[in-house]
Amino acid sequence: MNKLLNHIFKDWTLEEFTGLLFALIALAAATGLIATIGLIGYTIATGNDQPKQTTIQKIETTGDIKRFCIEIKTGDHIDAIDCELIDPMTGGVAK
Repeated sequence: MNKLLNHIFKDWTLEEFTGLLFALIALAAATGLIATIGLIGYTIATGNDQPKQTTIQKIETTGDIKRFCIEIKTGDHIDAIDCELIDPMTGGVAK
């Protein structure tokens, strides 16, 4: 293998080796640049498909007891729920 390489590159000068090295580095840099531009374009084209976060306020009634509840959801997943009793005399949240 070494004899084959010596035979192929026997007549090459330093400038030719430098040119070959530069061409390989430029090819690698151009490939990386094209891949980066492609990934950025793909990200922009597909958009940001993250689910929306929503806050829901509602009054739940069980018999004669009313509760003021707040739900925080991300998509269909409930992240948090907080319920407070409603005072029947004042109509506000009981403390």
